[in-house]
Amino acid sequence: MGRPVLKLWKLLMVSVLLLVVAGCWDSVELNKRAIVSGVSIDKGPSEEKKYRVSFQVVIADEITGKNSRGNAPVALYKGSGRSIYEALGNASRQSARILSLGHAKVIIISEELAREGIRDLMDIFERESEMRLSTLVFVSRGQRAEDILSVMTIFGKIPANDLVQKLETGNRSFGYNFRIEVDDVIRGILAKEAGAIINGVIVKGDPEAGESKANLEGIKPKAILKNAGLAVFKQDKLMAFQDGIEGMGLSLIHNKQSEYPLFLDFGNNESASFSMFKVHTSVKANAKDPEHPDIYINVQQQAALKAYNGALDISKSSVLRNWEKLLSDETRKEIDAAVKVAMRLNSDYIRFNESVERNNPKGYKRVKDRWESIFPHCKVHIRVNTLVRHTEMRTRSLRSSEEME
Repeated sequence: MGRPVLKLWKLLMVSVLLLVVAGCWDSVELNKRAIVSGVSIDKGPSEEKKYRVSFQVVIADEITGKNSRGNAPVALYKGSGRSIYEALGNASRQSARILSLGHAKVIIISEELAREGIRDLMDIFERESEMRLSTLVFVSRGQRAEDILSVMTIFGKIPANDLVQKLETGNRSFGYNFRIEVDDVIRGILAKEAGAIINGVIVKGDPEAGESKANLEGIKPKAILKNAGLAVFKQDKLMAFQDGIEGMGLSLIHNKQSEYPLFLDFGNNESASFSMFKVHTSVKANAKDPEHPDIYINVQQQAALKAYNGALDISKSSVLRNWEKLLSDETRKEIDAAVKVAMRLNSDYIRFNESVERNNPKGYKRVKDRWESIFPHCKVHIRVNTLVRHTEMRTRSLRSSEEME
């Protein structure tokens, strides 16, 4: 056999061997997988059943419509165990297919479990090769996490997707909840003397009635999913929920609000509603003395008048300048309320430590082990600059127009 032919023969043999070993040793065919869209974790009754885990599995035939039998588009498989992985194995025995976590959109943790600590849970999700670090995390507020995944939803056939869309839609204009992923939670837990922030969620209405398709058939759904505040942690333990102005202030501090509503009540049955937009927040520190740092929170925002119930002539610049001051004051109150809660809980989930470290790395290194005693005494300066950009299509309210006639 000539040398060229021998070389070609060796090349072919190597190519065949590469084809044999190139496959994944643990691969599973798609038609043998059950796609999990959401995971919920509740506290179990004993150490042997420490975690009670539910997996929301997509029924592909009901989603595509080709071979639909008119059944529910998802099914809930449950398992218990000493770890999430053991619970997954117990739940998988109930399914004809292998439960696959690669496409899970949400993880729901019960409030009861979150108050005990979620460090072990997040360690599992970080190590699990199939689970994505971009999966959204929620805390079920005062309810079983399992109930959140059991509600049939109007918009979208998959309840987990509905929860994701609610979060994104609400944050765009009206809400203060924002995207919080597995990776965000892990970084919050690991930050020295800080803590995680996780979106709260509840079932509004009757959770049991929400489990059936009848929940979709009436004009008024018997149960709906609703964002419910921001769960704030001291490292990995849930401390409280921030709602209302405290929740909005927390979102503003983290620069997560590009647009939000603000309402001014002037008394005497006069009020105005504004849409705040182009909102930008920066947090900086002056840490020449790291034992007594000054924190500067600066907010730049614009406003558009959406509704006005009063008799003022809003074409006058003096009226608009006064409103700008009032709007700045309201935003300042929201941020101040959020800061006071964090200091009362003595958990730096608002990340002032990061600003101090950026300003004075060497100084922060000296105090980081004592940051828990320094943080509640930081001097915080809140500056808000608001510009009323426009008043939409009218320069007078309907009331002022009537009074001039």
